[in-house]
Amino acid sequence: MPAQDFTKELNQEQLAVVLQGNGPCLVLAGAGSGKTRVITYRVAYLLANGVRPDEILLVTFTNKAAGEMISRVQKITGHTERLPWAGTFHHVANKILRQYAPLLGYKNNFTILDADDSEALLKLCIKEYKDETMGKRFPSARVLKNIYSYARNAETTVDQVLDLRHPDWYVYAEKIKDIWSAYERRKKEANAMDFDDLLFNFLLLLNQEKVLAKFAEQFKYILVDEYQDTNKLQASIILKLALKHKNLLVVGDDAQSIYSFRAADIQNILRFEDVYPEAKIFKLETNYRSHQKILNLANDVIANNFKQLKKNLRTALTETPGLGKPELYPQMDEAEEAEFVVREVKHLKEKGVRSSEIAVLFRAASHAHRLEMELVKANISYDFRGGLRFFERAHVKDVLSYLRILTNISDTAAWMRVLLHEEGIGPTGANKIASSVKQMVDAREILEAEVVGMSEKAKVGWNNFVSIFKSLLNAGETPDKLIAALIESPYRDYLEAEFIDADERMEDLEEMMGFAGQYATVEDFLAEATLQESFILQKDRTTDTKDKVILSTIHQAKGLEWEAVLIINLTNGAFPNERALKENGGLEEERRLFYVALTRAKKYLYLTYPMEQKNWGGTAGPSLFLDEIDRDLIEDHSLLGGDNYTVLNDDDVTYEAEDRPIRIKPGSLLRDIDDL
Repeated sequence: MPAQDFTKELNQEQLAVVLQGNGPCLVLAGAGSGKTRVITYRVAYLLANGVRPDEILLVTFTNKAAGEMISRVQKITGHTERLPWAGTFHHVANKILRQYAPLLGYKNNFTILDADDSEALLKLCIKEYKDETMGKRFPSARVLKNIYSYARNAETTVDQVLDLRHPDWYVYAEKIKDIWSAYERRKKEANAMDFDDLLFNFLLLLNQEKVLAKFAEQFKYILVDEYQDTNKLQASIILKLALKHKNLLVVGDDAQSIYSFRAADIQNILRFEDVYPEAKIFKLETNYRSHQKILNLANDVIANNFKQLKKNLRTALTETPGLGKPELYPQMDEAEEAEFVVREVKHLKEKGVRSSEIAVLFRAASHAHRLEMELVKANISYDFRGGLRFFERAHVKDVLSYLRILTNISDTAAWMRVLLHEEGIGPTGANKIASSVKQMVDAREILEAEVVGMSEKAKVGWNNFVSIFKSLLNAGETPDKLIAALIESPYRDYLEAEFIDADERMEDLEEMMGFAGQYATVEDFLAEATLQESFILQKDRTTDTKDKVILSTIHQAKGLEWEAVLIINLTNGAFPNERALKENGGLEEERRLFYVALTRAKKYLYLTYPMEQKNWGGTAGPSLFLDEIDRDLIEDHSLLGGDNYTVLNDDDVTYEAEDRPIRIKPGSLLRDIDDL
């Protein structure tokens, strides 16, 4: 396809990539700069110039993205031929392993274990290797799977993962490694691989000379999307496949690298020129999403990061007359912040902005609880992204169940919920206990209760429950004090052993405690919580599902855009996240997360924070990110105006060991076999 056919479809930055993309190339694609367009036109250009479809390897992070790119290529070229080697890393690995699995001791018909299958197999290994005398709590299969996954994808060891991210579990390091060995053995015996095995075994195959020679020769052109989100294992795979022809074009934005907790390694993009010394660097800095005043703010924020490949976004859009700067609105507390957001949502809708074009973004799901309640009161429908609504979350329901038992000892459903968390107590045993305690008059009788016929293992679980319940009985009578007691009780141990995101769940409970402080009695609090949940569910069944205001964590918002964006709870300790500040590189990643939030907005951008907080989710005062902003770039409705501010970076921070485990999520982005 002649180059002139592209001149009307691409700007000069994009065209340069399409025409000059031979050899190792790093395309720094700023937010909203049309990176998908560049990739698809580059593929179309290669096909038009005689490159066979099977000589192109196109790696994306979702199969949906691969499908969209293939459709665009077909539309550009006018041909219906598909790209046989387009898809996720796992998709490509699976396809090659199906041919060469016997070289690694597997059969070609190996099974791929989904997340549930993996956890079920791990539970068998835990049962085989766990010494019951080790202690009350041991990491769950879910937690162990994530530790192993992180180690694989980061190309590191279990010891290092435990030391840096799960120090509380380091005491069990040898047992955890024994269980991993058993898990690996059982998978091999079953002719099965989990998601992480697909990539690990793919790399093992590429270490075999004949396999490497075949595919390094076949893939004359390799294109990788979202390169800032790749991990070390994926970068190692690409390095080997590009050895022969060296036509490697990676597209990404280091300023949007926000997934280190999944083992994504920003060094893959920052050190690209070190690995590929002959690399050409292209910058896509023309933004087709946001007006310039939003981009000015985003450029100013990200400029404070030391470790980056600098870009300066500029808009391609015609400036809308009368469109102002991004606005900063501090509020007295969380309740007033929520009321402010509701007012602005109504105001935007009056301007003609559709509900689905309004997004409220936050660092953690727990930050949106007050807003959820205000939206319900205002009869505004919303769609929650990045997790369940507040009162639908399992740990929130757990706490409500403990409180329900305090007020109604005959509440069988509440008993069943809390007892089934305890080791050794199954449905039959829980039902027996619930039936036994119904005759009691005073909840304190539970502390002395003996349940006949309980096994020794179940007694351990029952005693743990009694310990939790005792802390409640000694906490006082107001609901906030009771929740505070639960947060510090052995229930915390359950969350940390069972869930990889235990810290986020604790934040939810701290937010819940702040909300409960409005109520004098447990009965009033429980009634309000139940009414809130019921009202939300009823509205879901009776309202239009298409035109709703979006509530989303910033991580879930990446890649999306809205006409109006409101970023809430920009306070110290909450954003940047207090735990992230204790991780090496954490401050700069938090600043990148803020940058991602800013660049989701097309026309309207609002920043807000509560000056006073009643929960434990953050300390009073504005985020240090707000302190860094050039006040000429925002409409500042606070008392923060002035030129004296401090820019902090990771080099200014002393990192200390966290008292509690840092959350880890899977190194793989896959959740199901369908993602292959």
